[in-house]
Amino acid sequence: MRKMIMLICILGVGVLACPRPTMCVTMSIVTVTAYHHCPGSKGITSSGRRVQVGMIALSRDLERNLNMDFGDRVLLHGMGVFEFQDRMAPRWNKKVDIYLSNQGKAINFGVKRYVVLVKLV
Repeated sequence: MRKMIMLICILGVGVLACPRPTMCVTMSIVTVTAYHHCPGSKGITSSGRRVQVGMIALSRDLERNLNMDFGDRVLLHGMGVFEFQDRMAPRWNKKVDIYLSNQGKAINFGVKRYVVLVKLV
């Protein structure tokens, strides 16, 4: 009986001493605009996929700072969840482009400032 109690105590200490997994939330405050591919373009993203609603393009600094890979999902607060599939030109910083289905919607979207971007893990 003593051996069993001793074993339970040792297991209990072992469980308490184990590091617990933590959830990491990576976020940034960004400017959001919308885009639509031009009629003459092929509509292919940097990842090689065809553009479609639900995809976003990130500025290279965000891609680097948030450790993003193509296919990662992000939450834009108040706008929804999007999939990272495209990359913006090097001149842009802290910027996100959302792909919309037509040019009129993209123009009407305008510019949204100070939106929180959160990488989903």
